[in-house]
Amino acid sequence: MPTKLELYQKVTPMAQLGIWEKNLITGELYCNSVMREVYEGELDFNIPLEKTIEYYTDQAAVRELFSKVILTKGIQTGNFQIITLKGNLKWVKVRAQGTFEGEKCTSFYGTLEDVTEQVNLVNTLAEREERFHRAFDYAPIGMAIVSPTGGWIKINNSLMQLLGYTEEEFLKHTFQDFTHPKDLDLDLQQMHQLLDGKIDSYSMEKRYFHKDSHVIWVQLNVSLVRSQAGGPLYFISQIRDITERKKYTEELLRERQRLDNIIKSTHVGTWEWDIPTDAVVCNKRAAAILGYTLDEIGPPFMKTWHELIHPDDREINIARLEYCFSRNIKFYASECRMRRKDGKYMWVEIRGKVISWSAGNKPLLMLGTYADIHDRKSMEQELKRTLEIISGQNGRLLNFAHIVSHNLRSHTGNMQMLLDMLIQEKDEAEKNSMMQMLIVNATNLQQTLTHLNQVVDVQGSSGHNYKHILLYQEVERTLETLSQLLKKAGATVTVNMDKAIEIEYNPAYLESILLNLITNSIKYRQPNRKLQVIITATRLSHSTIIEVKDNGLGIDMAQHGDKLFGMYKTFHGNEDARGIGLFLVKNQVEAMGGTITVESEAGVGTAFKIEFAENLW
Repeated sequence: MPTKLELYQKVTPMAQLGIWEKNLITGELYCNSVMREVYEGELDFNIPLEKTIEYYTDQAAVRELFSKVILTKGIQTGNFQIITLKGNLKWVKVRAQGTFEGEKCTSFYGTLEDVTEQVNLVNTLAEREERFHRAFDYAPIGMAIVSPTGGWIKINNSLMQLLGYTEEEFLKHTFQDFTHPKDLDLDLQQMHQLLDGKIDSYSMEKRYFHKDSHVIWVQLNVSLVRSQAGGPLYFISQIRDITERKKYTEELLRERQRLDNIIKSTHVGTWEWDIPTDAVVCNKRAAAILGYTLDEIGPPFMKTWHELIHPDDREINIARLEYCFSRNIKFYASECRMRRKDGKYMWVEIRGKVISWSAGNKPLLMLGTYADIHDRKSMEQELKRTLEIISGQNGRLLNFAHIVSHNLRSHTGNMQMLLDMLIQEKDEAEKNSMMQMLIVNATNLQQTLTHLNQVVDVQGSSGHNYKHILLYQEVERTLETLSQLLKKAGATVTVNMDKAIEIEYNPAYLESILLNLITNSIKYRQPNRKLQVIITATRLSHSTIIEVKDNGLGIDMAQHGDKLFGMYKTFHGNEDARGIGLFLVKNQVEAMGGTITVESEAGVGTAFKIEFAENLW
């Protein structure tokens, strides 16, 4: 049976070609003799284009063809039915092109070919060719011709083998009889849409019952063949067995669901990174860890996620990533801080593995996870701080033990020696002298014990006896306490601070700190220069800084800076200097979580700065 292509190859050599041109400016029409033969009569050379279109049965389609010529400025082709000047119906193939001046079309021209015989022949053969195509019976997939009511008209061998029925058994049933009930409604719904002309074809996965009652999954593709008048003739169905694929797909879905359940139970965010394009796909948990939704996180690029990493952590994070990309390690892992939606930073563990590489050994695809480790890192940092505190306390305890061992041994040894001498001495005057020496040693021992007790108070106290203190009032109270000493020293004191600054602090510690720093300024003043003391306070975002500055003797920091806050360290040879004041100040400040620093120059003066951390109100 000849195909459409063979028919056209037979008919085309016999065709004659009409040539025409319509000038849209002058209205003049040109056509050759073949055109007149096709129209069966003489055409008016000045007939309007609209009048010419009236010869066509589908005038709207012809107008659309000329509209497309203007729109595309290209060649348009169409087959149309005309009524000749003698009233006969013919099919013609029209090819049209336009001439343009700028955007304006000035003329149409083209060809016209009588294709009545070809169209009639093709229409006659179309139904027969589609129904009896020789490949139908030998197709490797199941094929069937089904009536508009669902009955089987023709079934190929592949379909019979697939469902286990003979052709005779098929023809006694409709496709509904073999369809799984859960898939029937959708199948019928799409079939009716096809019959109503709402869709041209449809495709679906559905289940059929095999003759032995087991279920077969198939991929069904359906199209509808209509008659020349547009009425439905039959459905062409293609049926491919996908049972094995469905089994593997369902198993994969179960595995995926199992993995999803594991991920949900561990609260881990997952990501997939296409490295060359920087595109990234994340699950909802990845964004939720940082308080976002996936839409809020911004463009789906890894660069967006990297920008959420704390600036101080980005460099080491990139370095570890590059180390993985160089294939030095199989897995990339990084612990870093990332910015939450509320602006705060939290600790996140990022892990990943490159699963695809280019031929040039470049990373292409990476899979990974985000995990919230903020609580663990906070505990680690708290443990680290605790260990540092313990280490510091152990150091101070060891130092304290050395002090106790040295100082008490010196005092007790000296007193023991004097007592031994006192027992052996016969001269009363010498005995009295030794008794005075014992009294002096006992007094020194008492003072040493007092100092050691003060150290124990500072190092052993938690320092949590907090109270709200107006800093200015406390400074004024301390200056009032020292007023006689300041007056005797001829000192001038200037206080520059906001009277509203309030801190939360241990009142006894604050009093001790201010007394020690101001009395040090008095003790170590320049004898030939009037003492000036300046006390200032500055409020910062999370702390308050107080500075006590004087123009006294100053300290050679290069020589004594590392020993400045040591116990029993003195630097100016004052008789009343004990080297305990600054040691206590430093311990008291640090016990409250603050810091103390000093700037000093010999012969110029000294400035002590204390930062009261996180106690601002």
